[in-house]
Parts: sequence; structure tokens; C-alpha cells
Amino acid sequence: MKCLFIINPVSGTKVIQKNLDRIIGTLILDTDVSTVDTFYTEKKNDAMYKAASLKAGDYDFIVSVGGDGTVNEVLMGLINSNSHIPVALIPAGTVNDFANYLKLPTTPHDFAKMIKNFKTIKADVGQEAHSDICFANVLSGGMFSDIAFMVTKELKNTFGPLAYYVTGIKELPAQLAMNLHLKVTADHEYFEEDASLFLITNSSSVGGFRDITPYADVSDGKLDLFIIKKCNVAELLNLLKDYRFQIHTKNPMIRYCQASHIKIECDQDIVYDIDGEKGEGFPIEVNCLAGLIDLIVPEK
Repeated sequence: MKCLFIINPVSGTKVIQKNLDRIIGTLILDTDVSTVDTFYTEKKNDAMYKAASLKAGDYDFIVSVGGDGTVNEVLMGLINSNSHIPVALIPAGTVNDFANYLKLPTTPHDFAKMIKNFKTIKADVGQEAHSDICFANVLSGGMFSDIAFMVTKELKNTFGPLAYYVTGIKELPAQLAMNLHLKVTADHEYFEEDASLFLITNSSSVGGFRDITPYADVSDGKLDLFIIKKCNVAELLNLLKDYRFQIHTKNPMIRYCQASHIKIECDQDIVYDIDGEKGEGFPIEVNCLAGLIDLIVPEK
């Protein structure tokens, strides 16, 4: 087999990148892989353009090495290429939500085992219709959604996920003051809600919090809409307590549903996050592109 590693060399703490020789060596020794090509990104969208340039048959599979942003770029490129080349992920970012949801291997031996078994699933992707930007994991707006753009790369590399939490606490008063009047269409259901936060997720892991949207499945042809209604500090703390015991979806401050098409209108001018990329302007209109990606996953 022949594979291509698309590598973001500055993602996360660079621990994974420093061990790539070991990962590739184990892959060649323990599997049928005989040829490994590598491509290192230098700037934004390099991973997307490289993946988009591929044709069916160029490689048996691709390996994305980086964080959620790198995953997003590789998947967008593969969609544009229409090559249907299977992709494996090696999480090397700060949070790695999508990889955590998939419970991907973290050692060279376990990664090689996953490739040897070569189990694939048809994974969904979300697409924002007005910008054509795709996301593997989440589109988020409102409270804490702009924190990722406040944290410098130096802070992320030094403190890891803690950098987001510290910045979030520092910005808490301003974040709690946020009030979004949302007009939502989820498939054929319409409702309005005053909200602090909205998430449109493909997986259940967001911002380092696992099972935020517990019914999310990347292969179900649906996206999960999770709204935190306008809340105060006491209500937010109570919600966090419920999350700890995984009963948060029953909290009265939550509105949660699943749909293949979601439209959100809002009069406020806010920045929202699309897998780490800035999005601006309403309405937001998201479609679930069902089964568009062949994803290599571990055996359960």
C-alpha cells in the first residue's frame, strides 16, 4: 500500500511531529504499507490544496497529522477532489475534539494496528451553505465561541487546553452578558430562542468537553443543534453540574435536537467558529453532507 502523510509541523506541542519517524517506521514494519510520502504545510490552506490535488488511485490512504483545523482542511480538500481516498487521523493539536470522539489510537503500535485492520466508515460533514466552508466537528456561536481567536499560538503550545480555560474564565463577565435572539429552522421545525450559546455539531466532543451532544454520530446523516438559553452565573454552574453527571440535556436551560438542515437567523453581528475558522454574518445555513468521507477508524 502507498500512503501520504499531510503534516502540520507547528500544530499543538509538536510532540507527535517529533515522533513521526517512529510512527512511519512502525507502519512499514507492521502493515502492508511499502511507500510513505510526506507533505509539510507552511501556511493556511496548504493541507486543503494538497488534498484537493489528489486523484483516485494516487494513494491507498491519507494520514492527517495536526489538530482539528488541519483535519478540517484535509477533509475539505478531499471533498473538492472527489477522489474518495480514505483518511486516517493522528491527533497532534491542542484539543483534538474530533479525534477524541473517534477514540483514535495514540501510540505507533496501535495506529499501525488500525491501518492493518483498515476498518472504514462513511462519515458525514457539515457545510455552511453561504460560504461553502465544511466542518468535521462543530460550528459554534455566542458565549466562549470567540475564545479560540483570543488565545495565541505561544499560549496554546505552552499550556495546551488550559490556555482556553484560563482565557475563558478571564472573559467570563463579558461572555455571560451575551444575548442572542435566534430564529431557528431545524428541518421542518421553527422556533425562536434567546440564547447565550449555540452549537451545530457532527461529533459529541466540543472544546475539550466530551459528550456535550451525547446522541451525535458522525455517520447518522444528521447534525446536532445544542442551544444554551440566556443564563446567569448560577444557572450556568447548575448546568455544569448536570453535565458532570451527563443529565445536562434535561436541564431547562438547554434546547437540543437533530436535523439534516439547520438555519439560524440573528440580528446581532457576532463572530462564530467553524472548526477553528472565523465565520461572520447571518443567516447561517448548514447542511449535513451524509457519508461523504471514508474515515479509517479503530475496531471497537
